[in-house]
Amino acid sequence: MTAENLSARLAELESILDRARKRFEEGMKIVEDAHRTFGDIQQALLGAPASGMSAEDSEEAASRLLASLKSAGGTMPDTLCGGRLAVDQTQRLIRIDGHPIGITEMEYRVLELLAFARNNVVTRTMLLKHLYRRSDDQPQPKIIDVFISKLRKKLRSASGGAEFIETIPQRGWILRDIERDAA
Repeated sequence: MTAENLSARLAELESILDRARKRFEEGMKIVEDAHRTFGDIQQALLGAPASGMSAEDSEEAASRLLASLKSAGGTMPDTLCGGRLAVDQTQRLIRIDGHPIGITEMEYRVLELLAFARNNVVTRTMLLKHLYRRSDDQPQPKIIDVFISKLRKKLRSASGGAEFIETIPQRGWILRDIERDAA
């Protein structure tokens, strides 16, 4: 190849790379916008105001909403969920198909928040704020993964393999109740 051919080929490759980089950046912007819109919709479903708030502020608002609903007492049902899984807030028991299963206090509290926000994403930050009221008490955020993993195993074992907790990548977890008929 001559020097002119090499220069022309190099210029062509640079042009291809520039176009690819621009498409990638446009795609990333679309993904970021979708994540932001998805988060706004989730916060609206939880009743937290989303406009003009950072992600941390909106999660704080959702945590405050949960605390205020729980303190009101009358607006929270005694049993959360309605299919195979029942979270009894009065007795602080978890039942699958009417049979109680043994879980720790922290696992109960994780499941309680997931059940309250059933079919909505619960973030790691929301779970940490629900479990550890004071910021100086908070352990490493990965502890939530441990609680979720143990809960999944216990629920799967008690239900004959049903999956109740779904991971939403880079967002959090959703509790999906399974109807008795579908079991």
